[in-house]
Amino acid sequence: MKFEDIPGNREIKEHLVLEIDQSRTPHAQIFSGSDGSAALALAIAFAQYLMCENRTEGDSCGICDSCTKVSKYIHPDLHLSFPVITIKSGVAPTSLDFIEKWREALSDNPYISYIDWMKTIGAENKQGNITRDECRSIISRLSLKTFENQYKVLVMWLPEYLGDAGNVLLKLLEEPSPNTHFVLVSHNILKRVGHSII
Repeated sequence: MKFEDIPGNREIKEHLVLEIDQSRTPHAQIFSGSDGSAALALAIAFAQYLMCENRTEGDSCGICDSCTKVSKYIHPDLHLSFPVITIKSGVAPTSLDFIEKWREALSDNPYISYIDWMKTIGAENKQGNITRDECRSIISRLSLKTFENQYKVLVMWLPEYLGDAGNVLLKLLEEPSPNTHFVLVSHNILKRVGHSII
């Protein structure tokens, strides 16, 4: 997804491009917005621009190998994390168990809401969570060297569903390996911080 594919948010797009162009990208950022906002789409566009092999002025090229893979959510250095539900009793799920459905859902609607995602995975009355096992999976995936790009990017959608499991990620968030970036996309940060970047 290119920045130009996302309507509005001009100042935010310019800020994100500038921080990458000036090599001043923080290793962790929170993109916040209401459910169904452009926050997730901007996070993907940010990752694509960061990983693009032929950046144009103010946007990713959209056609290089890296852009093509990011736009399909299949780049091996783009890691995606999101709330999931337990399918089999006693087996803690991870995002990798639902990755195909997630890719399809994002391809259909990059502004997906939490409720729509829960319907997609057949949650019925179950609450989605980002589990402790998911956190361990993230640590394992991000400990590997990059496969195709100089950057590794984790886009975590709805970190508010981490609960206490988030403590497992603290050290990695505080001291990531070089060229590792975390983009946390939250819908509830407004209640805690009092403002939004989106």
